[in-house]
Amino acid sequence: MSAVRHGGRLADKVAVITGATSGLGWAGAVRFAEEGAKVVAASRRTAEGAELVHAIEAAGGEAVFVKCDVADPSDVERLIASAEARFGLVNVLYHSAGVMPTGTAPETSEADWRQAIDVNLGGAFWLAKFGIPALERAGGGSIILTASELGLVGARSMAAYCAAKGGVVNLVRALAVDCGPLGIRVNSLCPGPIDTPMLRGWFEAASDRAAAEHVQTDPLPLGRVGRPGEIADAAVHLASDASSYMTGSVMVVDGGATAWYGL
Repeated sequence: MSAVRHGGRLADKVAVITGATSGLGWAGAVRFAEEGAKVVAASRRTAEGAELVHAIEAAGGEAVFVKCDVADPSDVERLIASAEARFGLVNVLYHSAGVMPTGTAPETSEADWRQAIDVNLGGAFWLAKFGIPALERAGGGSIILTASELGLVGARSMAAYCAAKGGVVNLVRALAVDCGPLGIRVNSLCPGPIDTPMLRGWFEAASDRAAAEHVQTDPLPLGRVGRPGEIADAAVHLASDASSYMTGSVMVVDGGATAWYGL
């Protein structure tokens, strides 16, 4: 990662980031730290968490790792308490933890359905439930909940994922209405296909990898999958004071995928 920018866009802010040890969460944690935030990185992966903290500290940043399963309310409550205990306050909540089970409704197992809802939607809800009082104690702040382009449109064989991510989008709207008077902004970040371990795993599991990649890139006006840093930049904007008049918004960063019908 680049050296920390003292006086950056997130200087003196404390950011709690879930799913921070892989993909979009890792990129977000690094970029937030580069912009001056103190990062509380949360994930179930302890070894990767230590690696992330080391990378941030080596570049002059400040970070701490908290092991957390976002589907477990008690873990998320402990995460927020740990963040306040370590840094004294919390200014930003960024939910980036996610899973992507595939299948039509008949093909989706009960376990896959529950995991999709519990992690993607439940994790967002628990972070808000326990994090909003912390943001209020800090005098306000920003919540960023990661949904997906597939929270806005449907896709084949993605029933559980689409349901969960669509729920995140509307959860954001409800939270924004409740939180506005508290000085807390709540926005949704909807990435398109991004070059992450999750997407690469989906490609590798396909019977024809090249065809699977074309399915992702052919509908995109920009003609390529996105880079994790491009989503991190969008998250920094939503976390920073530059987005001070945005709440209840859906920020779509999808290479144009949802802009056209495909004809």
